[in-house]
Amino acid sequence: MVSKSLIALAAATFAGETIAASIHRGHEHHHVGKRDMVTQMVTRTAWTTVTVTLGQSANAAPTAVDNSTKLTKSGSLSSSTAVAAPAEASSAAPSGNTVAHNVNVVDAAASPSATQNSAPAAAFSTTTAEDQSSGHGLQRGLAYNDGKLLQGFLGSGSKATWVYNWGQVDDSGTGLEFVPMLWGVDKGFPQSWDANAQKAIDAGSKAFLSFNEPDLSSQSNMSPQDAAANHIKYMNPWAGKVRISSPSITNSDDPNMGLNWMQKFFDACNGQCKVDFLALHSYGTDGPTVLNHLLDAYNRFKKPVWVTELGFDGDDDKKNQAMEIVLDHLENNSTFSFVERFTYFMVAEGEMLRNSQLTTFAMTFAYGA
Repeated sequence: MVSKSLIALAAATFAGETIAASIHRGHEHHHVGKRDMVTQMVTRTAWTTVTVTLGQSANAAPTAVDNSTKLTKSGSLSSSTAVAAPAEASSAAPSGNTVAHNVNVVDAAASPSATQNSAPAAAFSTTTAEDQSSGHGLQRGLAYNDGKLLQGFLGSGSKATWVYNWGQVDDSGTGLEFVPMLWGVDKGFPQSWDANAQKAIDAGSKAFLSFNEPDLSSQSNMSPQDAAANHIKYMNPWAGKVRISSPSITNSDDPNMGLNWMQKFFDACNGQCKVDFLALHSYGTDGPTVLNHLLDAYNRFKKPVWVTELGFDGDDDKKNQAMEIVLDHLENNSTFSFVERFTYFMVAEGEMLRNSQLTTFAMTFAYGA
């Protein structure tokens, strides 16, 4: 178990105004925005291992095993090399029992059934010919507070197709599809929602994002029951005009957060909430952990997924390795065809930018893989 105190700065811009709201936090992330708030969180992370079989149906839940192997960009597997928890592991959510899973990828042909005593193949390519032909056009997005910082992500060959700013009004200046968010139900957000939502549709928005981390007290902070009622009230009226997300949730395994909160939300909806896709966040992670979290969510709720916030652990090189792994699977592995859109947190100095230049992993995100 690992304990760590986290201090993050967060900011929000909604409806063209500066609002004192903590947009998000991440492991050692300083969120750059127009106004900042400081929040402190303590997390504990336990590590378990699961196995995912390449080529299996995404409907099949991963199977827990004892052996541990490492997934790399090249796809080589070594049963003697364990994926260990970092010396200091952290999660975005202040959970007392956050579980971050390691993913072991097993070649379906070499190991058709994963059991506790099964050994993975010595080596194989994680991207098969069949996988390469099954790319589904993953859309990469830019999460931002300051639209002026986006230009480096929009050069020739950029794969960015959409933007969002946790708010209701597009101030990106990019011409890309803007996806508005109804961040929460206080601070006047609902009062401006209808007008701004219609303006977004008129400008070409194809989807809306629901509440931001209602499972976290420092964010929109709603019970699953209140979130369901407010989703029906404010999001349902737009069904049929745009696609609608679930509330965006943390990756905590606390009984009252993350996917557990989402289950309670859908239970409270009782089939009445209009939700076309899940919006998921993941912090304090590596590539295999993210892939496992996405499979966990899809296996539970059987809905398409948008990754609307992601923060990898480690230095820029480790982040770039994780980015390559995740993008390779999301773009080319048919097992993950349920993932429609993907954003990294966030276009800001100290995050995806260093001295106004794109980091290596930001270049990979915007132009590579």
